[in-house]
Amino acid sequence: MELRDRALKIKLLLLDVDGVLTDGRLYYTSRGEEIKVFNVRDGLGIKLAQRAGIRIGVISGRNSEALINRLKELKVDEVHLGYNQKLPVLEDIINRLSLSLEEIAFLGDDYVDLPILRRVGFPMAVLDAPEEIKKHALYITKSRGGHGAVRDAIEFILKLRGQWEEVISQYYA
Repeated sequence: MELRDRALKIKLLLLDVDGVLTDGRLYYTSRGEEIKVFNVRDGLGIKLAQRAGIRIGVISGRNSEALINRLKELKVDEVHLGYNQKLPVLEDIINRLSLSLEEIAFLGDDYVDLPILRRVGFPMAVLDAPEEIKKHALYITKSRGGHGAVRDAIEFILKLRGQWEEVISQYYA
């Protein structure tokens, strides 16, 4: 199946967080509070995907208030935090939303993401993922995790679907 055909089937884009939405480094205050750094371009990419009718979700092994706040701000549909075993979460999402694996894209960066990457219809990896992970990806972003990789992946999908110009047209007004 061609990439365009696969992209046209996507109804849900799932993302890992650390190493995908962030650069993978962990920051803590002196009080032990976790700090996350997000790329604003990824946020706009998520909004563009939502405008194009693609739902967004995250599955992460970690949980933090900063992350929860950012996901609320972006109105992310599916938020699953604190899950090191991601495959059962994927299966729950498929059953609950009546989706097929072919209708799901996933962007990951490390070995914990491999079970999902090997199953979804449109697996993607960030530029700085290990080579073993990249082998399972249909698309490898041009940006490292936390540095616009999510935006890059979304732009790639929307261009394949022929929706890119439409979703950015409001910025040319």
